[in-house]
Amino acid sequence: MPRWFPPVNWVDPILIVVLALFGLRGFFRGLFREIFSIAGLVTGFLLAVTYSRSVASYAATIWQISPLVLKGSAFVAIFFVVYFLMSTAGWLLHRSERLLFLKTLNRTGGIAIGVGKGAALTALVIFFLSQASWLPRRTRDNLDGSYLVTPLSYLAESLIRMGKARILFGESSQHASSPDESRL
Repeated sequence: MPRWFPPVNWVDPILIVVLALFGLRGFFRGLFREIFSIAGLVTGFLLAVTYSRSVASYAATIWQISPLVLKGSAFVAIFFVVYFLMSTAGWLLHRSERLLFLKTLNRTGGIAIGVGKGAALTALVIFFLSQASWLPRRTRDNLDGSYLVTPLSYLAESLIRMGKARILFGESSQHASSPDESRL
């Protein structure tokens, strides 16, 4: 009898369990909490980058502290306030899922977002592990023989490429828009 598929090595079941755990976490957190959490992280970071200088300048009129401390504190404060507000909005929507008859959508969407987050994080870990020189040869061979490592590696490469493009694009557009603006 011909063998259609080679046997699965130990890497694939571990990856499936990790993705299932992220999906389970997404089920319990729900779509609203997951989406608003991600949106809070992104929005908080963008607003903190945009407005930390202005908030630090205002705070400098009140407190006589090092500009570096003021700017760092302003960044952290803006980030956490925005993240907290967005997470609270997601939590409120999650709690009102029964009133809005959205429980199935909330849970199913939570699983999808959870598995997506898990795939992204797992892909990045696999990408960095596959590049590690300290990894034993046998473990590297197991990674290469895994069914799920190849698509996750492609996902990681795409995420890294997209991240580099956004960072480089963001830096060049920021410097071009304010060449003579004084730094705090």
